[in-house]
Amino acid sequence: MSALEEAVRCVVADLGALRRRFVLVGGLAVSARTEPRFTRDVDLAVLVDGDAEAEALGQSFRLRGYLPLALVEQTERRRLETLRLVAPRQDERGIVVDLLFASSGIEAEVVAQGEPVEIFPGVFVPVARVGHLLALKLLSRDDLRRPQDFIDLRALMGVATQDDLTLARESAALISQRGYARDRDLCSMLEQLVAQPV
Repeated sequence: MSALEEAVRCVVADLGALRRRFVLVGGLAVSARTEPRFTRDVDLAVLVDGDAEAEALGQSFRLRGYLPLALVEQTERRRLETLRLVAPRQDERGIVVDLLFASSGIEAEVVAQGEPVEIFPGVFVPVARVGHLLALKLLSRDDLRRPQDFIDLRALMGVATQDDLTLARESAALISQRGYARDRDLCSMLEQLVAQPV
């Protein structure tokens, strides 16, 4: 079993034991929806009812052997955005687990519409839909520091249906309306992406 598979199994089991609703996002979710690619991150959108609940969840993960690396705040909305952890039995260069609580403002919608996908043999995990992944990737895109973001966007466009694009447009608009767009015109960015040949 690879370190990544072990980390996925562990975090999924722990979130289940803690009765948390979640969905896989990020590179591993893109791999599940398109072509497999290398990643050492497990990114999960997790439903919490405010920062106090997010902090309590972080404490529960620490007690289960996860090593805290960083706590990121969403400055515009004054919310705890992300808790970054190293999976149990890993060193600091090991598999990183990001629990996203208020990164995009649409976590509730993304989690509610996630679909179970077999990530590894016998390991089914709720995965964000293609339309949500497009909007989330546009939000986090950083071509200088993370050129993989653009590659992921192109891969998602290669499998996106009209329904996926409709969901992506709705999601981009919702992120902006809720004040999580980080000074980006996500709707225009999406239309530019759609206009490019796949």
